[in-house]
Amino acid sequence: MRKILIIILILCLLPLKPIAEKEEYHIVIKNGTIFNPSTDHELVGYNIGIKDDKILRITKEDISGKEEIDATGLVVSPGFIDLISYDPNSVGIRLKVLDGITSNLAMHGGTEDAEQWYRGWSKSGVLTNFGASSFITRQRWPIVGYGVDTEMTKKEDIERLVEDAKRNIEAGALGISFSFEYVPGIKYEVIPLLNLAKEYNVPTFYHLRYSDGDRGLEGIKEVIEYGKETGAIIHIMHINSTGGTFHMEEALEMVNKAREEGLDITACVYPYNFWATYIDSARFRPEWQKRYRITYEDLQIGGTDIRITKDTFDKYRTQHLLVAAHGSMPEEELIMALKDPHIMIGSDTIIEPSGNNHPRGAGTYSRLFGKYVREEKVLSTMDAIKKVSYLPAKRMESVAPQMRYKGRIEIGSDADITIFNPDTIIDRSTVKDTTLPSVGVEYVIINGVIVKNNNGIVEGISPGRPIRSYFVDKIDENKPIDFNLKLEDKDKISLESVYELDGQIYLPIKRLFEYLNIATENNKDGSINIGNVVNLEIGNKAAKIGDKEMVFDKEPIIYKEGIYIGAKDLGKILEGNFKLIYHEKGIDFKYGESDKTIEAFLPIDEEKIKTTNSKKSYIGAYGFSALIIALVLFSLKDKKGSREI
Repeated sequence: MRKILIIILILCLLPLKPIAEKEEYHIVIKNGTIFNPSTDHELVGYNIGIKDDKILRITKEDISGKEEIDATGLVVSPGFIDLISYDPNSVGIRLKVLDGITSNLAMHGGTEDAEQWYRGWSKSGVLTNFGASSFITRQRWPIVGYGVDTEMTKKEDIERLVEDAKRNIEAGALGISFSFEYVPGIKYEVIPLLNLAKEYNVPTFYHLRYSDGDRGLEGIKEVIEYGKETGAIIHIMHINSTGGTFHMEEALEMVNKAREEGLDITACVYPYNFWATYIDSARFRPEWQKRYRITYEDLQIGGTDIRITKDTFDKYRTQHLLVAAHGSMPEEELIMALKDPHIMIGSDTIIEPSGNNHPRGAGTYSRLFGKYVREEKVLSTMDAIKKVSYLPAKRMESVAPQMRYKGRIEIGSDADITIFNPDTIIDRSTVKDTTLPSVGVEYVIINGVIVKNNNGIVEGISPGRPIRSYFVDKIDENKPIDFNLKLEDKDKISLESVYELDGQIYLPIKRLFEYLNIATENNKDGSINIGNVVNLEIGNKAAKIGDKEMVFDKEPIIYKEGIYIGAKDLGKILEGNFKLIYHEKGIDFKYGESDKTIEAFLPIDEEKIKTTNSKKSYIGAYGFSALIIALVLFSLKDKKGSREI
């Protein structure tokens, strides 16, 4: 009995975890190299703390979570956003996840009934996030029929189509998509639809009218003119296979010039030098060999090793089969497009259960990083990450509120994260074996849920969420607060992009010190130099002013595409150089000793409250321990007295 009591006594003397303290993070990613494309940071030695579906912390502190991922040697990237895809079928969507995709957007097909489409996929459950455009090809059918050459000339028909598209966007559709080459009859309805797109500030997507070497640039010119006439947002899908083929340099010049002139225009490619489409489509009308500079034998039926011949062409033409066109796009033009900083990536397909597809549905993203980043060094890892995450998110922000929180690794952004091995990532799918999954993607996190780990796809979960237009998705944003700066005799200014987070005010470092005429340097590794003497780091409370060490109240953070510092810590940085006078809506700066009156205007310090509560918890815990010790000692004393009797 004495031994038991001694053990209890020892246990009581050990430090106890505060009763009120709880594990803060659900997932922690450790030791990886974080690439954040919104600020160009490549952070080594950092950890990411995820709570629920959000990134809560990016820090150098050693943090822990319920689940921990050791990302040593791996790239930690925002989840890949497939901008140009189709409906998320059960086979193709798994291959997308294995290729690193966290959001699958059907912007090259889309739906004629957004309400039903979103309801159906939400009910079925999808691994990735999902969304769709308002697809004009299908919306024309009830009005003018299935004929691809039929033109819509009646005013009432066009008005009905515009009203249908309007209703679709208001039900969640993410813009308007056109397939001019496949439906040549689409003409007179374009301008009215783009006027709607301009009014609603939604993007419009185009498979251009011409894909051949003779007229491809006409297709680019057509949509540029539409954009200039209406002011609508223009996105050219797979410019390497439609519009830019055989004259990519001129095509990119046209697009970039239009952008410089004020048109909101973008484009994407997929990283292959051959396209694929259905052999019964308008693309294979007479003289296709001349237009695309290929032969019968260049055509291979997707998912098989069957090559088309002159004798079998007509037979297969009666079947709805997708064929790949080998050698249909010059490799050097693809490389030219990949080097353009404005070009983003879209796969242009999703693998159907039959496997009759282009291998890009399984391998687009891993091929980009494996072949064109690692092997051929066409572009850097950061540039590639921008093309697969940040640029697609930015393209969709005007219509989809959720996209303001995707495609970046920042405090408060969605926990959609792809973690891959830069030394092994590569595609394996081929025209014959389109369903071979990519390798090298080690983890995929969607909305704070691990859907792919070292063992493969996690079964029995579907954390993907619908991504819908702002008419349906209402997201409360953290709005900037009014905050003014006044330096001596300089004019008072309103400092933009000041935010309150968790009861603390955060100031944008770049804009703040520009006003004070103090040079700053934000380095890619997360270090920040202010003037010649101040050195601090993102995610690190420790900093230096010359040889003097200091500790901040709050870590500098990445937030809203910038670097922020807590207002409380500004006085520590400027101490001895400026006198800071804090008031309700800003700071006045005067040369001289700093004035530490921060507490007078900042919101209640939640961290201090938390610390106080924590101390109370410790006091409570040790008070409980003391009670146990007293009982043990009393018990020992009582037993000693019994033996003496």
